[in-house]
Amino acid sequence: YDKDLSGYSLGQGGYYSPQEYLSFAIPVMWRERTENWSWELGASGSWSHSRTKTMPRYPLMNLIPTDWQEEAARQSNDGGSSQGFGYTARALLERRVTSNWFVGTAIDIQQAKDYAPSHFLLYVRYSAAGWQGDMDLPPQPLKPYAND
Repeated sequence: YDKDLSGYSLGQGGYYSPQEYLSFAIPVMWRERTENWSWELGASGSWSHSRTKTMPRYPLMNLIPTDWQEEAARQSNDGGSSQGFGYTARALLERRVTSNWFVGTAIDIQQAKDYAPSHFLLYVRYSAAGWQGDMDLPPQPLKPYAND
């Protein structure tokens, strides 16, 4: 995080890397299960602050053609700071239909400025060996590939 390389010009990484980042969150969660049901309800509120430095638009001058280096050296990406609030709400529910079959649903709502990766899921799970023991606590739904 020494350099902010979040730009998309030559020599930048295209990933967010602030020089300062501070975040506070307050999560609340409730989980329970019965013989054939398992569920989880959760919510969280958060506040965050970040700061980036002004950085050269083209940090690797040796990649710039010699004729253009003087102009490229004058260009920069302005730094700055930002802060904001966000929240998350989550609900998971799973039911054992038979010892082999389970059905479930999940919803995950996340909201912050310029970021809202919310999901909704319905699923059916089959267990070849069958299971009559305790339900998973919390339920274990499928995860979107991008979340791993």
